[in-house]
Amino acid sequence: MVLAPTFFLTPVILAQSSENPSASDKTANQTAAQLDRIIELLEQSRRGSTFALYITIIVFMTGLAFVIFGLYIGQEHKLSLFTKRLYLLAYFSLIVPVTVILVRFIVTQLIAGQLNDPLLVVAFLLIIPITASYILMGVKVRHDTIRSPPS
Repeated sequence: MVLAPTFFLTPVILAQSSENPSASDKTANQTAAQLDRIIELLEQSRRGSTFALYITIIVFMTGLAFVIFGLYIGQEHKLSLFTKRLYLLAYFSLIVPVTVILVRFIVTQLIAGQLNDPLLVVAFLLIIPITASYILMGVKVRHDTIRSPPS
């Protein structure tokens, strides 16, 4: 090939040079698709770990609110008015933010149209104990107002 005139090599060189960009484009597209998939998986992982953290905090706060509610009910006859109010303040300072977080998440997911999201089911399930908590507190307050004589 060294002895061949240059006009014989030109089509081969041109054919090779026109063939390489398509192969490199194909490789670049495959690499870009793989990188997009990796980024998508990392985003899902980050979202999952963030949601797990939120669920842990929400469950902890809800459990703590129920403990405070139980202590309040169990010790109610021994408590001063200030301590009763302190228990109620602690209870509502735990349960109200949890309610706001869950309702905001549910509304956001419903507006976005992500009805198949399994996290939405978890959020709806967490609304049950929170609603029960509000109902119990309402019954308790109503029972106290009916039972206590007017002063």
